[in-house]
Amino acid sequence: MSRRYCFRNTEILIDICRNVYDPSDDTFLILENASPHGDILEIGSGSGIISVFFAKRGFHVKAVDINPEAVNCTLHNARLNDVSLEATAGDLFNKVPERYDTVIFNPPYLPTEDNFGGSEQWDGGSDGFRVTRPFLRELPVHLKSGGICFLILSSLTDVDSLISEFQKLSFKEVASSSFTFETLFLYSITIKD
Repeated sequence: MSRRYCFRNTEILIDICRNVYDPSDDTFLILENASPHGDILEIGSGSGIISVFFAKRGFHVKAVDINPEAVNCTLHNARLNDVSLEATAGDLFNKVPERYDTVIFNPPYLPTEDNFGGSEQWDGGSDGFRVTRPFLRELPVHLKSGGICFLILSSLTDVDSLISEFQKLSFKEVASSSFTFETLFLYSITIKD
């Protein structure tokens, strides 16, 4: 099933793939508000909509996802939109030796311990940061000088404690979107001098 999207005057056609995270409000928050520069690395590409969008806007993009089906979906959607990008299966940065100007990550952020097949798409562990913490620990090694990261966080977690835990990183709220049960935040993150 194909869906047509338009963000910032850029149309994208995305096929929804089985066992792959569907574009949702958190995805749209990134597409509407992230302002990357240079080469882009997207961690957790899912359907590939973010990677395809920025590739379509002329960026060089590498996409990584722990789910091989998501990698195939990302590549399929790139072909569907006639754009070129690189995609590989990997867990966070383990298949990424390079440094990037921009890193984008929409992590599994819900504070839950679902632990069943497919839950890795949303299950952030008991505090919601099971995947976000290791990502932030490794981020400085993979950002070029002057680089920026865009990260989704949720009001269902203790965002302030996460920020205070990573003193060498500078967090700035770029945008938010509120719903009945939570607010989603898009943060830009840079490395402090």
